[in-house]
Order: sequence, then C-alpha cells, then structure tokens
Amino acid sequence: MGAKLEMGSPMICMYLLGHKDHYTSHTFKVFYWTAYVSEARSFWHPDDAYKSTDKVALIKAGNRVLGLSPVFDYVFRPESLEGMCLYDWALRCTRVKLTKKQ
Repeated sequence: MGAKLEMGSPMICMYLLGHKDHYTSHTFKVFYWTAYVSEARSFWHPDDAYKSTDKVALIKAGNRVLGLSPVFDYVFRPESLEGMCLYDWALRCTRVKLTKKQ
C-alpha cells in the first residue's frame, strides 16, 4: 500500500479480515514452465549446457525418502493419462496426498 494513499473504512476492513479486494470469474493456476522446458531440452541436448537447477522437495516417509517434483509428476504420470498434453495436465491435475487407508 502506498504511503500517501487514503483508504476508506470498507477497504481497511476487507484488508484486516483477509477478504479479497477484487473479484474475478476465472481461477488462475501458477505454472513454472522453465523446469518443463529444461527437461524437454535434455532429451535433445544431453550435455549440461541447457540443464537448470531443478528444485525437488524431499519428504521422509518412514524409512524412505521421497522426491516430489511437478516435472516428475508429469513425466512419470499413469498410463491412463499418457495422452494428456502438458497444458491439460497443468490445468486439470493436482497432487493429492493419500491417507494410510488408501
């Protein structure tokens, strides 16, 4: 917020209560495409010239350590989703943590 901006009480209340100050009919999803481009380039250029530092989250689950990466989620997707392009994958799919029962 600007230092010399005059704000009305409705705007201050919305800010303090954590409500949105604007409305839209669309839902947006953040997509970091550079990691996907780097992975695709590594197929044609296996040398290190095009490699970037990919970030992978490491999670300890019992005796195992799991690496989580959105790029690996797409590359190693199930056979039933093999025909899905990257755009549809980013738009429709979300990572869900399974419970112990599942």
